[in-house]
Amino acid sequence: MSVVRVAVIGLGAISQSVHLPLLRRNAEAFEITALVDLSRERAADMAARYGVDQTRLFSSIESLIAAIEEGLEIDAAILATTGSHAGDTLSLVRAGVRVLAEKPLAYSLAELNALAAHEVESGIDLRDWVRVGYMKEYDAASQRAKELLAGVTLRAVSVVVMHPLDGSQLEFARLAARTHDISAETIRSLQASTSKTVDGAVGAGLHPDLRTLYTNVVLGSVVHDIGLLRFLVGGLGEVSFAQHWGPTMPGSVHLRGTLAREQTPWTVDWHYIDAYPDYQESVTFHHEGGTIELIFGVPYVTNLPTVLRVTENHPVLGIRVSESRWMQQEAFENELYALAALVRGESPEGASVAESIADVQVGQRMIRSLAHSKGFTLESSAEAAQ
Repeated sequence: MSVVRVAVIGLGAISQSVHLPLLRRNAEAFEITALVDLSRERAADMAARYGVDQTRLFSSIESLIAAIEEGLEIDAAILATTGSHAGDTLSLVRAGVRVLAEKPLAYSLAELNALAAHEVESGIDLRDWVRVGYMKEYDAASQRAKELLAGVTLRAVSVVVMHPLDGSQLEFARLAARTHDISAETIRSLQASTSKTVDGAVGAGLHPDLRTLYTNVVLGSVVHDIGLLRFLVGGLGEVSFAQHWGPTMPGSVHLRGTLAREQTPWTVDWHYIDAYPDYQESVTFHHEGGTIELIFGVPYVTNLPTVLRVTENHPVLGIRVSESRWMQQEAFENELYALAALVRGESPEGASVAESIADVQVGQRMIRSLAHSKGFTLESSAEAAQ
């Protein structure tokens, strides 16, 4: 198997704790060919740690693509920058680079429609070019749960997420110190661009707390569960009720509705609690014959196995509760090899642009319900109002 030449774009927490270490761990299959970050200091630091030539460090997607046009050979990119990734994904695809983009792929349907328009104009299939970083789809426990769920009649689905401070989840990673070499003007420009995109999605006049809930909670965290439930049971349909509370932002969010394929009810309870002891996430499916439950740990710790717990009737044992764990299969690593399969011209499973459109549509139904619960009406021009 030939080595896949990878550019890692965005060298923050997820790249430092997961992507870069896994690329090095799988050096027989992947080469870190280029690094891209707004901070030249951080890029130089990571280059020294991972043996990347200083001539292959870039401060923007545009400069990376210019180098590709001049002969730099890149097969794939891991896009792990902050915020929306649709515009950069489009630029990379146009440059002939396969992309694994961290979630969310976009904050707005307009961004995704631009990608879909390029697909039509260029005659390509974006599933051959783009995957979204829903690592839970690549988790062995999730894949086994999908097999089990195929043969049951669901009665209820529930998701509970207990989310402590981000820093407490990352202490083990020994992240590089903050840098201070990104200009204020650059930061303002990026913030303005993001704000404009969010304006189109939820409306410029929406209360700032609701805008934060949309970008940081719904499409920043809950989107993982939106994607997982799409993968496992066909996705979330209507959002019938929403509530937000808590002493400080982002607080707690309760959402409920019915599945897309049937009238089975679902609930999502998401709690950000600074001092909570540890990250916990459970996804539970009650059905006519028992319960199937997935229990996820801190997402940044590699090879921390997800627990698949199955409760069922048994002719001899009466009630049987079994737990399965796959210690040697890392979801992020499986995701990485799916990217390599894309480069080889294969079509591995995993979410692409079409799935992201469906997920953003669900996210917009969620924020519409949250806005209504607080007495706000979305601007009629906003995507989420449609």
